Amino acid sequence: MKKKEHYQIVAIMLVSILVVATVAYVATLQQPNPTIITTYPVKNFDSYHAFTSFLRASNENTAWTDNRYAAGIISDSSNIEIAPSVVKETEGGQSVDYSTTNVQVAGVDEPDIVKTDGIYLYIVSNNTVVIVKAYPAENASIETIITVGENLTIRNVFISGTRLVIFSESSVNYPILYSDVIVKENVYISSTPWYSSPDTHISIYRLDTITAPEPVKEVIIGGSFSDARLIGEYVYVITTQYTYNTQGNGENFTIVPRISVNGQALDVSLDDIFYVDSPDMSSTLTNVVSMNIHNDTEQIHAKIFLLGTSQIIYVSQNNIYVTSSTWYYYDYTKLQQLVDDILMPVLPDTIIEQLETVKTLDLQDYQKQEIVFWILQNYAENSMSEEQKTPIIKEIVRQTEQTIIHRISISNGTITYEGQGSIPGYVNNQFSFDEYNGYLRVSTTIQGSSVSNIFGGISPETNLYVLDMQLTVVGSLEDITPGTGESIYATRFIGTTCYMVTFMQTDPFMVIDLSIPTSPVLRGELKIPGYSTYLHPFDDTHMIGIGRNSSSVKIALYDISDMNNPVEVGLYTIENKDPDSYWWTESAALYEHKAFLFSKDKQLLVIPAGNYSQQSAYVFSISLENGINLKGVVTHELETQPQEPYYYWWGTSANSIKRSLYIENTLYTVSENMVKMNDLTSLADLNSITLFST
Repeated sequence: MKKKEHYQIVAIMLVSILVVATVAYVATLQQPNPTIITTYPVKNFDSYHAFTSFLRASNENTAWTDNRYAAGIISDSSNIEIAPSVVKETEGGQSVDYSTTNVQVAGVDEPDIVKTDGIYLYIVSNNTVVIVKAYPAENASIETIITVGENLTIRNVFISGTRLVIFSESSVNYPILYSDVIVKENVYISSTPWYSSPDTHISIYRLDTITAPEPVKEVIIGGSFSDARLIGEYVYVITTQYTYNTQGNGENFTIVPRISVNGQALDVSLDDIFYVDSPDMSSTLTNVVSMNIHNDTEQIHAKIFLLGTSQIIYVSQNNIYVTSSTWYYYDYTKLQQLVDDILMPVLPDTIIEQLETVKTLDLQDYQKQEIVFWILQNYAENSMSEEQKTPIIKEIVRQTEQTIIHRISISNGTITYEGQGSIPGYVNNQFSFDEYNGYLRVSTTIQGSSVSNIFGGISPETNLYVLDMQLTVVGSLEDITPGTGESIYATRFIGTTCYMVTFMQTDPFMVIDLSIPTSPVLRGELKIPGYSTYLHPFDDTHMIGIGRNSSSVKIALYDISDMNNPVEVGLYTIENKDPDSYWWTESAALYEHKAFLFSKDKQLLVIPAGNYSQQSAYVFSISLENGINLKGVVTHELETQPQEPYYYWWGTSANSIKRSLYIENTLYTVSENMVKMNDLTSLADLNSITLFST
């Protein structure tokens, strides 16, 4: 058929689409199809030239076909640390009780902007690391300040014994993965940057002399810092590296990925570079690097995975899970697969003929895609009732809104790719995942909007999936809150139970029984105003929730001893009482679990709260007998240069409290400006140290 005739057919299709849907078609729509779970082999490249060609080809397709977005690396909560507290022996033999970073998994430490070892505080402030002698409080003082290069921004730190690890990120494209030399096998490494990402710097210091930290290792990895974990003596670091600049470097340009260790560039072996052999080629590199921070001579392990963009990290004692979420329908190949598998069996012959004709047109894929959209839109608008469209929308949405999960095992620094799987819906954050007794449990929300431009949308649906270690779904609880339009706002897995908060107008707090992994069961549900964004175990039978009720921050305590009948037994609401402020009450703990301080033994709960620009530490007593009661508010009021009126100034005050911790009976609160020390019982001022003032 001539090209002119092809376009005439297209014109006819765009003018007249006549569809008669029969009862048989409608009946077929009511039969749900199984979710299309497609997995692809993970392979190595046979040459750096092949690696370069893969990146170049995937970047050429990105503008039209690569629509994956929120992705993540996530961590496991199989062992919950209810009250993060440690007892340390001082030089004189005295034991010191102190809090540690609030982490998701016991034994899997997470980096933060404030760390303590019970004697010293290690604080990221003004792009430096300030080491403060914190205990005893009356003798507190700054011991030393560690600075980094002018082009680096410090993200966070780890402290482990006498080793300090600082993570920083370059603020400019300063690639370390090329040089103007001819290297082995006649591979030319161009001096043109081949990616559009910063570098991540990992700086390890020995603290034998606290006033003079000794740098012992500097590792540089391509890409922006995603996250890290410390397990035993090993740090695992994940970076996300974009490679947008590959096309303009010429056909003879070959990429050899490298890391830098103490100034020496080391090639990443082809055996350590992996890609998913699928139609959806990703040019985004997920770099996973591990190192023993206590053994300076042990080999550093580095692996590169082309799996999609990585943002969230979830790590168990034995696995890293990397996830990417995707809207498949924007890809013409995937769109055609959905049409063939789901729509063709229920479409009239006239529409099928038109869709088949589109395949033969001499057009680019994105142009064919638009024509297919137009055909389906007109069919849906003119020939389908809402009752007929709903099952089609639900089925397509389940196939298009999916989270792809990759499992990477870790052990004493080794990194091994194990497998992949996928589930319908999108995840919230690292607490959406949990590995327990050989199963991965995941909560997701299907937003229902991925085909809204064709058939219209559907209300969100909430789901819970149980996967085995091959990442095959073995159990599920789908559409948990049918017809409500609610989305998941918080999830917490504790042992064989999942606690979940969804929200649209009220806050259903739900208890899901996972004692039989293949058959999850919704046991109980409590509907109350507002919602929680973070759940934290008080003990085995009670849960703390922090979230919102309208413009206020609310803290709730739930009794979950009866799975079938959860009860709210404590509630406190923080309201913005400033008559001149239009801001809602804010709290960093709503979205950052490391800002949440809790100790059951001390009956202590501390969160930052206030307005958008400045937050104080709200100190509560919390117990089953007396509920949640405000003890007092600690505020930092170091005098600084005046700012513009708040309605012009959108920054965060350097007096805004970011973290809190305790050592013995002293509460330490930390802002950019200062460390303040208060008696934990009376909240009386004990001491303060200025870190930085403008």
